[in-house]
Amino acid sequence: MTPLVLFDSLDLSKASNEDFYTTTEIIAEQTGITYDSVSRLVRKYKKKLEEIASLTWHFESSMKKGSRGFEIRINNRGNARKVYHLNEQQTLFFIPLLGNTPAVVQFKFDLAAAFVAMRNELQARKIARAVEKPKGVNLHQSISEWEHFPRHGNTWHTIIRSLLATTVTGLTKKQIQARDTDWRKEKTLLDLLDSEEMERYKMLESIAIAMIEAGSDYDPIKAAIKSTMTTKKPDISPDKRL
Repeated sequence: MTPLVLFDSLDLSKASNEDFYTTTEIIAEQTGITYDSVSRLVRKYKKKLEEIASLTWHFESSMKKGSRGFEIRINNRGNARKVYHLNEQQTLFFIPLLGNTPAVVQFKFDLAAAFVAMRNELQARKIARAVEKPKGVNLHQSISEWEHFPRHGNTWHTIIRSLLATTVTGLTKKQIQARDTDWRKEKTLLDLLDSEEMERYKMLESIAIAMIEAGSDYDPIKAAIKSTMTTKKPDISPDKRL
């Protein structure tokens, strides 16, 4: 099956979402519209497409092997043709220009799914690479150097540590604090976790560090932490308080 979304390097982990693209050749094949018509439409809206991102292309050889082994011409003149590359935002603008035939509608759906799948694979590979990095980067350091750190500053430390603590205990922040009748600001939530909870906390901490190192935003980190483990049933009876 012909891939709908491409990336020029074999090392996907070095890509960014903007590096993924489809081509005028793929668009023509999947929609049943002639290549010349698709290419002509790209040239017509070239300035608009370049307002979104630089329009890149490659030249394709003028001859291909046919299904029975003989050579066929790619275009009527037998010349090499220019195959345009469109990134995701450019395709969002361009595909509606092709109309709404059943083939185009199906291609819109398939192409959107292909871009999502490529982004998910990219994120998974970045996380895998981050996990493989030498140990030693702690949570505080990774948060402080996080590309999203400026958005909330030092508040991120409290937000993420609270996320981890509430996940491993199954309690709210206030319920954890209520374990200690002499709660003081100088204490942290970690001071109120038992040894079993601390082990689970360390496991989730490593996941958070890996995702932060991979550049993930907070919402995916929160979703991953919440879905990674089943928290134990909350127990806030007085005899269980620290």
